[in-house]
Amino acid sequence: MILRRYALYGIYKFLKKIGYVKFINKDLNSMNIIMFHRVNNNVKDGLTISTRMFDKMMKTLSKDYEVVSLGEAVEILRKGENINPRAVAITFDDGYIDNYLYAAPILTKYDLPACFFITSGYIDTTRVFPWDEDAGNSFSLMKWDQVRSLADKGFEIGAHTIDHVDLGTESVESAKRQIVECKENIENRIGLEIKYFAYPFGGKKNIRDETRDLVREAGFACCCSGYGGKVSVGSDLYDLPRLPAYPNCVEMSMELDNFMTYFDGKMRINLPYLDRLA
Repeated sequence: MILRRYALYGIYKFLKKIGYVKFINKDLNSMNIIMFHRVNNNVKDGLTISTRMFDKMMKTLSKDYEVVSLGEAVEILRKGENINPRAVAITFDDGYIDNYLYAAPILTKYDLPACFFITSGYIDTTRVFPWDEDAGNSFSLMKWDQVRSLADKGFEIGAHTIDHVDLGTESVESAKRQIVECKENIENRIGLEIKYFAYPFGGKKNIRDETRDLVREAGFACCCSGYGGKVSVGSDLYDLPRLPAYPNCVEMSMELDNFMTYFDGKMRINLPYLDRLA
């Protein structure tokens, strides 16, 4: 498995060096939205990127891609404009304090925008997310003045429900409260309109059509998922796919360059693109 992975790295790097990757993507009318959770050096797991790796990723994005805000991405889609295949938007979920302490300074270092989706009922509390508690971890969450500081620095703030509930199983009444009151809570705390929503857990089963309608009715401009995939012309603004963060820069670039794609938990290698050359 390790040898296969490094072989793919080598093939990708060679194809990119000779301009083949850029050639096959020149007419690809799609962009990518990346989803991060934690940036720290305290734990190694699927939700955490080290500060060193995050810095390296942001440097790569700033040099090789066009990083746009989530708002800019939504506006491009809303207007039906052509999409730069090198466009990338950066997002964070949940509201961990390391987003403020470590991620934001690195983003500022490279002058990159990002949207932070906040679970409002956890901010400024000692609550621990169930998955962290199950793993024996206790990560601090941001305080409201830190969320306001992010907004003051120009970062976008989005909503992620009050209690990080599964909107695929919540009743319509409960889901409406989680969506609407989260938006109101954040707006009251930071004094800005909250336009963007990402639903917790991010899988297709974690939201229903009637719940997605509640997001639209609440006045959000979009609803982001987390099951993988690219955003393209005609994408539903209330079902925007996002890519999970990758463990290293090479795999991140392989996804962004459409060499491999992640969708519904499955990875596919797009090689050799012979149909594009026909």
